[in-house]
Order: sequence, then C-alpha cells, then structure tokens
Amino acid sequence: MKRVCTGLLLGSALLFANTLTAQVKFGIKVGGNYLIASQKIQPEPKNPPTSPKGLGLMFGVYGEIPFSDLVGLRPELGFSFRRGKSETTDNQTLTNNTEVTNNQGAYTGSRDYKLEDDQRLSYFQITTPLTIKATEEFRVMLGPSFNFLMGGKDNTDETTDWKGSVTGQNAQGQTVTQAIDQQDFLTTKKKGSAAIKDFKKFDIAVMAGIGYTLPVGFDLDLRYYRSLTPTYDRTESNTRPDSGLTSWSSPLGGPSGNKGRSTVGLFDGSDHRKGRSWGRCSSL
Repeated sequence: MKRVCTGLLLGSALLFANTLTAQVKFGIKVGGNYLIASQKIQPEPKNPPTSPKGLGLMFGVYGEIPFSDLVGLRPELGFSFRRGKSETTDNQTLTNNTEVTNNQGAYTGSRDYKLEDDQRLSYFQITTPLTIKATEEFRVMLGPSFNFLMGGKDNTDETTDWKGSVTGQNAQGQTVTQAIDQQDFLTTKKKGSAAIKDFKKFDIAVMAGIGYTLPVGFDLDLRYYRSLTPTYDRTESNTRPDSGLTSWSSPLGGPSGNKGRSTVGLFDGSDHRKGRSWGRCSSL
C-alpha cells in the first residue's frame, strides 16, 4: 500500500521593520500557520485516514530590497513549525470470531477502533518573493520557498472498544458465555529521526500572498504556500499482522502464565497504521 500526501500551508505574520539605509529595510517576523495536507493512498483503503490539519508557528528575519517604487525583493530566513492531526476509524460487527480470541472462544459483538495521529515537523525556511506595490501600503508577493526538514515528533493514540460476548468451553467441557465490555488503549511516541524517517528532507514550495503596512509601521501579511513535490512518500507490504482483544476476564482460562485472562487479536488481521502516508503539503 502506498500513500502520498501534498500540503497546503496558510500563514499570517506581523513584521517589524527598521530602515538601515534610504533603500533597504530589515526586520523580524512572527506569526502562525495552518497546515492542510492532501493525500493519495493506493490502493484506496476501506477506511482512509482524514487529511492532516493543524495550527503551527513561524518566525524569522527578512529584508526588503526595492528595485523601483513598484517592484522589489523580500528575501526571508526563518523557522516554520508545522502540525498535522489526522484520524482513522474502523467500526466492525463480528460474529463467532475465533481469531480475535486466539481460539479461546468465539467473540460476537462490536469492535470500534480509532487511531489519532499528531505529527509535528520543524523546518528551516528560505523564501525569496518578488513584491509588487499596488499602493504605498498594499503589496502583492509571489516567489519560491525552500524548506529544509530539521526534526519532528509523532504521537499516536489508538483506542479499541469492545462490546459483546465470548462463548466457549471451560476446563470441565461446559459451554460458557462471558460478557465483554472493555476499552484497549495504546500510545506511541516518536521523536527525532524516528518521527521523520519517511518524510522528504527538502521540498520546494511556491508562495503567493498579500501584505499591508499599517500607519504605525507594522506589516501584516497573509500567505499561501503550496509544495511542488510530495513531502511524504511511503510504500509498505500489504501483509498485516494480527492483533486484537486484550485482557478480558474469562472463566474459560487464558493463555499460559495469564490465568483467567486472554490476549487475542481483534483487529481481524488489520493493522490500521499500515500504508499510512503523508504527502505534498499546502499551508497558510
């Protein structure tokens, strides 16, 4: 399974400028960004994850170099901290399923699964937009953005709710039915190279935006970034391990060393993290 994501980044910033010469200005910028990632997964899964979205932060320095009263260049250096949160759900009704109990009985009931992924990425960003001033205060910007991935974190929460019953035979050969009503929860945290190993370390985006200079001298910018290449591209085998219902109290007796408890594979042969991929990102 292969999943490729493309992203959109929306950004707004407040810029503080100082005029060092009659022509060139330098300043600092601080603002926020909002990531909206598009994704493509092949083959299309039955329950695809939602597109990653999230609010982040950006800051840096910039220069303003006028070529004329109308046209200029605005080179910038900065850091962009992006966040993408996505969710995968898979709700099933199982009937007399023995795989999820490791043949310790037959499970009948519901299995509601939810995976929540919180991905955070840190980029060093170089942007060189061309600026066109429609008026003294209002400007339009367009240019490339070069992004270098520096690090990140990835937190995953998986929740599985079971409601039903397990029927089987106990040690005396009697048929016994045990009610099941439980929730299994698993948290996975990654940081550093482990969290970004499937992401591209460099990507190029196109930036378009508008800006306005306030009477007090501050600049307000609203920008749109669109990656030209995928930022995440991962291919995995379609072979998926079994996992499942855990820690249910049962008079049937559990596996060795776990009397009265049974650890079973109730994902019905599916690991919902398989094939998960990000892709090209757009953001503000």
